[in-house]
This record gives sequence, C-alpha cells and structure tokens, in this order.
Amino acid sequence: MGYTVVIEHEAGSDAWVVVLEATLTRAESNDLFLSGDSMVSWPVDGVEPTDDPRLERSSIFVSEIAARPGGLRIRYRERTQAERAATVLRIQLDQVGIKEET
Repeated sequence: MGYTVVIEHEAGSDAWVVVLEATLTRAESNDLFLSGDSMVSWPVDGVEPTDDPRLERSSIFVSEIAARPGGLRIRYRERTQAERAATVLRIQLDQVGIKEET
C-alpha cells in the first residue's frame, strides 16, 4: 500500500495540477474499507473549476482515489497553492499509515 503525489504544470494553461495516486491491492482496499476508510481533504483556495462535478468537493476516501484511473487530479491557479495542497495530502496520508512511494 502506498501513494505518489506530483505537481504538474498543465499544458496550454496557467494551472498547476496535483496528481495523487494510491496503490492498493484488492485485499488492501477491502481491509481499508472494512476498517473505516479514511478521508483526505485539500485546501480549496485557488482551486480551478473543472467539468467533473465529482471534484466539486474538498475531500475523498482513500479507496476512491485508488479506484480512479489516473488517481485524483486537483487544478490550482498557482504553483504555491498546489504545493500547499500536496503537503496537506502527504501529512494526512502519513497519519493514516500510508507511505509515499519513492
């Protein structure tokens, strides 16, 4: 069980995208769900609107992140806002025992 988080500059725009991917086996995903799946949240200051109404929120279950092809993508207006969001996500995932893959 692990995760990766990267910040990408979105081509053709001024937006910065935080990409969070969680890697869970089916058994790990089941265990996580049965033990009370953890939620992570992110700062909404500077979030760019998307065409995906599912992202018009500020938190998500870890199992949902793992189930999404391509993980969770959050668009920010400024790089510093994206960096802050990535830090917040790392802290929360560390607190629930999920380690960043290197």
